[in-house]
Amino acid sequence: SSSCSPRINSIMLINGVITKRILRSSFLLFSTTTSASEMTNWEGMWQSGISEGQAFDAAKTEPKLVELLNNKNLDPPLPAAAPKRAFVPGCGRGYSVVSLAEAGYEAEGLELSPTASQAARAYFDSKNASGCKVHVGDFFEWPEENQYSVVFDSTFLCAIPPTMRTLWASKMKGILAPGGEIIMNVFPLIPSKPDPADGDVGSGPPFVMSTRLVSQLLEPLGFTKLTEEPVTGDLKARGFADETFMRWRAPSVIAEPEL
Repeated sequence: SSSCSPRINSIMLINGVITKRILRSSFLLFSTTTSASEMTNWEGMWQSGISEGQAFDAAKTEPKLVELLNNKNLDPPLPAAAPKRAFVPGCGRGYSVVSLAEAGYEAEGLELSPTASQAARAYFDSKNASGCKVHVGDFFEWPEENQYSVVFDSTFLCAIPPTMRTLWASKMKGILAPGGEIIMNVFPLIPSKPDPADGDVGSGPPFVMSTRLVSQLLEPLGFTKLTEEPVTGDLKARGFADETFMRWRAPSVIAEPEL
């Protein structure tokens, strides 16, 4: 989170119907949306100006992801076989895209917002990360070619309407190579709030998450949970809510479609 003093901007979104509030050092007050089915106008938000460290922008790659990528004794190791491509949906400025590229992956980000993609390209240029890519598009319309060995989700699942969570899980399975892996930053975790796995999704985005919810979504599709580790201390990317890193392995065999 940013060390800057809080500054709140009000932004009228979705034809002026919804007022979003962006809090510089936190985004728990990010939304006043009450309907889970309303899609956020991310482009309008980026056009209004999101600086580094503001709202959902952590101004850096999640420290826990950096630790994980730098751990040469990681057990089990991350997928290393071809295609060794990494994907970050909702990548924002693309901090984690650069970190994945530095770890040896062909790293790509995806953004619904063209303005966000421009910010990511500017960040790539500032890091001389010419091999990084960012696409503009809808995650739910992304080709399912089992093309990625690693997908990193951080503040993405919590940002989509709860009604689309099962689609999120099936899309993850469709884009991951057999035996590929989701690295999941489960955030925000707020123990005082109802567990969304029990049906109370609350308001958002960001919607409150839980590790049980992620398990409910991925286990029925054959994913195997590899690790679950609460993030503590300086490894927290955003200090105003808890986060847990989970690693999920996709099925090692792609089921053939029934004729």
